[in-house]
Amino acid sequence: MTLINSITRADGSVLRTYKSARNGNITHVLRFDIAGKGISSKAVKCDPQGNPYKVVDAAKNRLDVYTKAEDGSTVLTSKGKKVSFPNLVFNTVCEKIFGK
Repeated sequence: MTLINSITRADGSVLRTYKSARNGNITHVLRFDIAGKGISSKAVKCDPQGNPYKVVDAAKNRLDVYTKAEDGSTVLTSKGKKVSFPNLVFNTVCEKIFGK
């Protein structure tokens, strides 16, 4: 993956954008250090057109994966359990997680 953009935000977090040379997929990674608690990162995986299909929210002892379903709703996988949110639009989840 090739780094195509890096932005340092006001809160000290760093937003990096990568593009795969093999298939053209785009990945946005937001990383920040929580004082005394380690590093947390959030990644949005997009297709070559920039449409998100998966969000990975990782921190120490926690991994949540949000996946876009066929109908545009959201499926959350956390601690081996899958929860479907039929009324929650996946793109809204991306906006909330990245604070846009």
